[in-house]
Amino acid sequence: MTTANKQRTASANGPAGDSAKALRHAMSGLSGPEAIGWTGTVGPEGTPGGGERVLILGAGVAGLTAAYELSRLGYRCTVLEASQRVGGRNRTARNGDELYEVDESGELTHTHTCAFDDGMYLNLGPGRIPYHHRRVLKYCRDFGVELEPYVMETTANRVRPPHAKVAWPNRRVANDTRGHIAAKLHETLHDLDNFTDEMRKMLRVFGALDENGKYRGTTRSGYLAPPDIEEWPTPAPPLSFEDLVNSGFWKARFYQPIDYLWQATMFQPVGGMDHIVKALAREAKRAGAKFVLGAEVTDIKIDKRDKNGTRVSVRYAKDDDLFTAEARYCVSNIPIPVLRDIDRTNFTTPFENAIQAVDFEKTCKVGWQANRRFWEGDLDSVSDTEGIYGGISWTGHNITQLWYPSNDYFSDKGTLTGAYNFQKQAEELGNCSPAERLEMARKGAMELHPEFKNRDLVPDDKGVTIAWHKVPHQLGGWAAWKPDEPAHKTAYKQLLQPEGTDAFYITGDQISPLPGWQEGAMMSAHYVCQQIMGIMPLSAPEEVAVPDSVALTQGLF
Repeated sequence: MTTANKQRTASANGPAGDSAKALRHAMSGLSGPEAIGWTGTVGPEGTPGGGERVLILGAGVAGLTAAYELSRLGYRCTVLEASQRVGGRNRTARNGDELYEVDESGELTHTHTCAFDDGMYLNLGPGRIPYHHRRVLKYCRDFGVELEPYVMETTANRVRPPHAKVAWPNRRVANDTRGHIAAKLHETLHDLDNFTDEMRKMLRVFGALDENGKYRGTTRSGYLAPPDIEEWPTPAPPLSFEDLVNSGFWKARFYQPIDYLWQATMFQPVGGMDHIVKALAREAKRAGAKFVLGAEVTDIKIDKRDKNGTRVSVRYAKDDDLFTAEARYCVSNIPIPVLRDIDRTNFTTPFENAIQAVDFEKTCKVGWQANRRFWEGDLDSVSDTEGIYGGISWTGHNITQLWYPSNDYFSDKGTLTGAYNFQKQAEELGNCSPAERLEMARKGAMELHPEFKNRDLVPDDKGVTIAWHKVPHQLGGWAAWKPDEPAHKTAYKQLLQPEGTDAFYITGDQISPLPGWQEGAMMSAHYVCQQIMGIMPLSAPEEVAVPDSVALTQGLF
């Protein structure tokens, strides 16, 4: 019996098995959406790895996490990464970075050379860390990755609803809607008992109503012009309830910031999200993991060789040569759409069906460098420009949203996320040339900020775009799981279980309850590590719940 099997037998009903129960339930969806199954550790120091060899395919967040955890526990890990960088979709654009995509004919095409000024950056992949993503936060603390607050929303952010002709400040939409709804509810209260009287009092405060229960506007919604010492400020008149309803503002993700995954406080690494993957790679190497960059996997074979169990052999191309590596275990962090095109031998039919069942989401981002932080306003005078310090403006335009930087306030220049879209909008934007993408994003941004008309202020040559569904070795943003698809339930359960009895494992946020999030990638890596170590059962629970990828990544229900 192998080391892992002995340990699995010993620990399945012991303390280690109990500590893994929360993670197993979270991974299988039995703990509900957004559960993280936090147990604090993958395995105690000194857990015997027996020197077994492990091949890890892909140096994304999950692959790096698995490499670190297994290496520190005594496994001999080799990471094969197809690109020349680690991190997968955790990518931060900096000056000189070269971006490539695959065109319609399958050819690799250069799209951008990032021309940001030195020291400027923009996160093209993950951009924020919720306070409840304990694994990410712990690795940052343990590895010395400095964090700062990420501002998800300010009341100065703007919203340009699908059916509105102008952009409105967030505070006017939020507070005028609340006031109108409170007034309408107040009108329905006719009883004279104490409880109803308390409801009336509550609604007056909740909606800023007058003594008669009418909504006539509130300073919560701001002023027509910034308050000036020379005259009494004029409150902004309330937007009419009809205009608010007809605008469809809630269809522009206006309420996403109050969904659990996006609630304050959120964080970001100081200097760029890629500091997380740099730290993971550094610590994995210190623990003994070996990395081979530019190693594109072409074949994966499961083969029972000897009494010690099944082995996996992997062929990969590097520098125009072919190489073969073998190991007792193989952990694949390769995105499922990429894995489909890799030759596979001795995989089961249920596994083959599973990787065909789920597609990856189309998603695009656009980044701009602005040579003046115009959204923050002019500190030297009373300005009509709202002071926006972080947060997101929402729009019905293709760009969907515009992110303001949550760092380096009051400095001269800044970078903005000028588009972050999904599905049909991402397909439309991704089908454009890089120059056309920038032009479309500029037009969408102009609907929120006329300053985007000024190409000296926001230069084209300092813009970047990325269509993740066209990025080589990625081919999408995240797994597009749908809870109401029976085939997805079957596939999700299948991919939680190894192939070749206990030899080949799928990992990544693609097979986690948090698709599209780094916490999901780390969860999946911890789950697979514990399966290899014998702490976690190899089989998935009889019942599983498939994550709702749209709700968990876009805040739409």
